[in-house]
Amino acid sequence: MDPGQLVELGETLPLQTWLKGEKQKQEHQNNGLQPSIFRKTTVAYAVAQLLRRASTSAPLSTAKISIDNFVVRTKKRHVSDSELFSTSSVADISGIDMISEGLSLTIIEPSFVNNVLDEGEEGGAGSFLEVSISPLQLPGSSLSAVEQIDERTICHVFGLFLYQLYSNLDPIPESVLGTGPIFKSGVQLGDAYDGAKEPAKKKTTMTTYSALQGINTPPSIIMLIQNLVENECDKPLNPQNITCSSMKEACDDLHLLLHQPSRFLFTRKQVECGGSAQLQFRQNRLYGREKEMSLLSDAFNRVAAIGNEAFFIGGFSGSGKTRLVETVMKLVDVSGGYVIKLKFDQVKGRPLLELISAFNGLCSLIRQKQSPKELEIIISQLTESVGSDLTVLGRLLPNVYSLLPQGQLKQAREHGGDRMNFQSVCFILRQFMRVVSSQSHPVMLFLDDLQWSDNTVLDVIHDILSDKTDARCFFVGSYRSNEVSSEHAIFGLMKDLETSKVSTQKLILGGMEIEDVNALISDALCAFPRTTRRLSTIIHEKTQGNPFFCLEFLSSLVDHGLLRYSLRQGSWEWDVEKIGLENTTDNVLYLLSNKMNGMTNEVQMALKVLSCFGIKVNGNIVTYLNSTSQYSEIIAGIEDARSCGFISMTGESSCYSFAHDKVREAAYSLIPDDKKHEFHSKLGMALINASKGDDLDDAVVLTIVCQLNRDLLSLKQSDSSVRIQVSSLNCKAGVIAMSRSDYETASHYFSIASKMLPIDHWESNYELSLRLSIATAKAAYSAGDTVKAQAVLSIILKEATCMEDKLDAYSLVAFIHHSQERGEEAYTTCQDVLTQLGEEIPECLTPEKSKAFIEETTLLLSDLTGDSLRAMNEMDTSLQTVVKFFSFMAQFAWFARPTLLPFCCFRVAKITMENGLCEHSLVGFIQFAFVLCSANGAIQLPTVRLGCKIGKIAMSMLDQCDYSEVKTNVVLVYSYVLQYCHPIQKVGASVAKGFELGIANGDTVSAFFNAVQHIRISLLGGRRLPDLLRETDKYLSIAGHHRNTVSKAYLSTYRQTILTLMGINTGVAIGQGERREATEQVHDPWRTILSNFYQALQSFWLGHNERCHHYIEKLLGMSQASAHHRILANFYYCLNSFSLSRKGQRIKAAKLKQISKDALDILREAEELSKWNYRNKAFLVQAEINSNEGKIDAAEAAYGAAITAARASKFVHEQGLACEYAAFHCMRNDKFDHAVNFFHQAKLCYIEWGSSLKVEFCTRQMNEVTNS
Repeated sequence: MDPGQLVELGETLPLQTWLKGEKQKQEHQNNGLQPSIFRKTTVAYAVAQLLRRASTSAPLSTAKISIDNFVVRTKKRHVSDSELFSTSSVADISGIDMISEGLSLTIIEPSFVNNVLDEGEEGGAGSFLEVSISPLQLPGSSLSAVEQIDERTICHVFGLFLYQLYSNLDPIPESVLGTGPIFKSGVQLGDAYDGAKEPAKKKTTMTTYSALQGINTPPSIIMLIQNLVENECDKPLNPQNITCSSMKEACDDLHLLLHQPSRFLFTRKQVECGGSAQLQFRQNRLYGREKEMSLLSDAFNRVAAIGNEAFFIGGFSGSGKTRLVETVMKLVDVSGGYVIKLKFDQVKGRPLLELISAFNGLCSLIRQKQSPKELEIIISQLTESVGSDLTVLGRLLPNVYSLLPQGQLKQAREHGGDRMNFQSVCFILRQFMRVVSSQSHPVMLFLDDLQWSDNTVLDVIHDILSDKTDARCFFVGSYRSNEVSSEHAIFGLMKDLETSKVSTQKLILGGMEIEDVNALISDALCAFPRTTRRLSTIIHEKTQGNPFFCLEFLSSLVDHGLLRYSLRQGSWEWDVEKIGLENTTDNVLYLLSNKMNGMTNEVQMALKVLSCFGIKVNGNIVTYLNSTSQYSEIIAGIEDARSCGFISMTGESSCYSFAHDKVREAAYSLIPDDKKHEFHSKLGMALINASKGDDLDDAVVLTIVCQLNRDLLSLKQSDSSVRIQVSSLNCKAGVIAMSRSDYETASHYFSIASKMLPIDHWESNYELSLRLSIATAKAAYSAGDTVKAQAVLSIILKEATCMEDKLDAYSLVAFIHHSQERGEEAYTTCQDVLTQLGEEIPECLTPEKSKAFIEETTLLLSDLTGDSLRAMNEMDTSLQTVVKFFSFMAQFAWFARPTLLPFCCFRVAKITMENGLCEHSLVGFIQFAFVLCSANGAIQLPTVRLGCKIGKIAMSMLDQCDYSEVKTNVVLVYSYVLQYCHPIQKVGASVAKGFELGIANGDTVSAFFNAVQHIRISLLGGRRLPDLLRETDKYLSIAGHHRNTVSKAYLSTYRQTILTLMGINTGVAIGQGERREATEQVHDPWRTILSNFYQALQSFWLGHNERCHHYIEKLLGMSQASAHHRILANFYYCLNSFSLSRKGQRIKAAKLKQISKDALDILREAEELSKWNYRNKAFLVQAEINSNEGKIDAAEAAYGAAITAARASKFVHEQGLACEYAAFHCMRNDKFDHAVNFFHQAKLCYIEWGSSLKVEFCTRQMNEVTNS
């Protein structure tokens, strides 16, 4: 053929002719054998399918199973001479025809792709082959029918057919069919035989396949041919005594060869690599878990669509729990989600610390997967959720700073705080998950080996999952079901999640079924599944179908020579009888440790060393050990252990990992029990010596400490230098744990560090003692052990040699008092510190003196601007300490000694204006702004206006600083300023964030006062009452948990008001019955003001006008009442007075006129501070004045303005109130249709507000007007 000449493919060729063409192709190309084998296997599969179909419709004979009875159809296309013998022609076969039966088979889906022979272990070498069989329209068959043969004989003859197909021998001439026996001793299958007669079943000797072996026919093909042919033998001659006795089995075998050619057809390359046969375990296939995989995938899909869900998987070690979950992890990744995976370790402990580290890793994953624009959105949402500077979040999850633009990175990392607690951890992680998990980016949290976690971890999980927001978290927890009792906390978590209405599923993985074990073994041996069934049955009995045990047992059979690879046959051989009789254990640990005992000393030492560190070992640890004389061979030993499959290397920080938990347990068992503690201790000391002088990262420190602390008894007997080293490292480990808010673990480390110190440690090791004691006190306080914290702080204050070393202790003492609602003691602690720093603090102040300090501070700050603050120098460090404690003292004075609050603010202002600025100066300025806005007595709105100005300037500057230590209190204090000049609904949102921030950073006292302020502000701002009730109940629940009795008292008052306004448990309808006095006796002046105001508020909305009047007059008569209370009280006092007057109560016209004028003047002045908050109120008062004076048109215009202004400011309750008053105005002026319309509008507003009480009132009024 001329080069480049085009040849048309697409012919219909007799199979014999096609075989000659195949032989030609092999001769023209170097790699032609394997493509040819693949094409022949495709033909063989097609013929087998035709024979199966033919045998169901007509008798078969040996003559019909011959080369001459089949035709190959090829695809029609043009190829060049150079392409004619290329591997691409693999895909040219389109079908096979069976002439005698008139059947045509068409290949629908090719079972191959190009380069089928170059794929890896899991390869994409084949795909599922589909065929279609239809009648073939031919003029007639030239083959004469002979007598019918049975299934086994069909298989036998088909085996001969395959021999001819693969051997490249000339087809057996039809003329010789019918003479001679099928088998002769030593005769090859290519020799002539008589197929016309039924072959006699006689015992044969060895049948050779040298012709097939000589042309490198794959062992699997030879085995199939042998198993088919030997159907007519008295006894099969293959080692396993196996035959292929049905065409279905033959079809299954051939399809498997096409579907997975790299594993079953061309196996020698994989199996015989490295000079020795290797079992071909599939690393990425999960056997017999299809149903479980579906359940898990469906659960994840629900999470993405609906919300949080939990999935628990129990089972024995080695049952495939981790592998099952890993299949879904790929789905999560493809779906745009994030995966957090954490395996708890029996050796390491520190479960909460490990969990927080896992969430920290999520930050890095987000950074990798998101674009800069998406990161900007995430950062924006995080700052809105946890604070503008991310300080609190960054302390718990430092990697969150990697999400920031590079320029912000350094500044953010310098921030910090010390008062976070477990509730802080829960809150921060919950807020974090709200932002980073979403419908488009769900988060899968997989915690493996939950039986080694603790209650704190499970509580965090419950807190995250039970959060009813738009977060999308798919929690999967696995545990060893045989190692936990029914009382284990895991089951408590399941119950708690169900109680919290979190969808929860539980799955127990048992052993694999026999068929699944057989699939595993078939894959491992690269053998047909039908050939491994008896072996699989034995292994299933011995392993109970445990996947990991099956793999290890199979490997042990190889080690013991019971499973052998025959290089001559190219396949594995075994004796089922011997394996069944083998006295083996049912304990996989025995198999593993027995194998390890046969390793060299270097390998055993490496395994023992690594097992002491847990399932995973940091590469830096190995490097340090390898540098010591005692462990200098460890890397070589690890490499040998890796070659044996015990150890693998992961990309994560170059870590070494055990292949399985059981491998680590087996390695650890190599160390005698009575030597384990000593072994750990020696490792720890070796690491200390090897790393001396290095700046160790956190992971290395924690690893060393874990080893040392296993043998404390011996270490206590060591010399003092060793004990100091151990103490110092434990102190470092505790600080690391504290930085991740794991205070219980931190306290444990600090306790060990303390025990390692000598008796005279304050003299001999002062710096370490001071550092350790401060850290111990902080950890104890944050963990809720205030008794221990105070005891340690007392020691510090006694032993510290200078005031500077005592300051942190004093600060913590003050905040402990504050957290225990002992404001007086918190105040006096700060007072003592400031006195020692040279400040003179008055014990008390007269009202006149307090007023004088306010005036002096006003003079100092009246000209304050942002530019002037930015121009100031930074304050000296020593003076910063003074200002800091003054700002602390001001915070405590608010509760303990309010008359001294102006003095504290004055000193902050005085020191600042004379010596420069610091962040605590700004805190003091905001505290002074609060003083101006909360001045007692008559309303002085110019003073309030100045307070708003100072507060705004200071807050704008403060937001650029790190003030996390006092931020919760600052937010609270500033809210009392903002309520005058800022939309009150936004102020409510601000203090709600303040509560969350306080819980996050451990300032629970300030947090709960923020909660109180949130409910108060929201109630005044017209928040929907049912939502507000839920918020209040949430706060009450948390306050109860923290035993915060003061905030509970305030919140309970608000709750009763909300219930009253909703119409729940009031006992009376509007206008029906009044009680003169509250049943509760209140003595605290702040509480008395609160009680009087809300008694008045409830009475007003209930229509109890006399009672409302009584409480408002009491409130206005209290000098301590703030301007904000007075503004609102005057508003209600005015409206209520008009109502009383219209009901016939005796209110003198002059007094009514004065009340209304005072209210309108106050509201007009307040309106200058905030039109949003006060304009609608001023309009409504004006409308009532006009209506009372008979100015009908002016009144109606003012009512309309009040309604419009209330709607614009989102005061839905006051919008309804204005509509209600307009309706009564219309009734008084006989405009009944208008009255009904206004009552209807009011009703709609009250429905939106959630007040059924007022809805019923409006409905009743409408009915009365309509019926009158």
